Amino acid sequence: MSKQLQFSTSHPAPHRHEVSLFALGFGLAAAPLAWAAQTIIGYALSSHACFPGDTPRVAPLYAGAGQIALAINLIAIMVAAVAAAAAYRSWRATRDENDGQLHRLVEIGEGRTRFLALCGVLTSLGFLVAMIFASVAILLVPLCGR
Repeated sequence: MSKQLQFSTSHPAPHRHEVSLFALGFGLAAAPLAWAAQTIIGYALSSHACFPGDTPRVAPLYAGAGQIALAINLIAIMVAAVAAAAAYRSWRATRDENDGQLHRLVEIGEGRTRFLALCGVLTSLGFLVAMIFASVAILLVPLCGR
């Protein structure tokens, strides 16, 4: 008696049309990109305000540098929060995508859309926490460190 393999003819991500590719991509990439922009812009702003020449300054070169850095951080936090919300919405929209056993999900790759949405939720929340900590540091530590 030969054992026959049974293959499913359905698509491994049947609910892929429930969520746009843009929403999945935004949920995955927006928070890391916002964190990178926050870090790069904040570093450039702080370094120029405190060390524009050969010697470091005691106070920032221009007034309001700390407020500008904080505003940049708040914008980045809002972007990460929107990305987390978009990824969570995508995850909820595809909640019925994977109805099989765990081994089927691993072998066949069923539930890809839901997996990408969950990765977006976790990534966005992780970077959101990092940005909140960076913002707290701006509030607690003097800009030029003196």
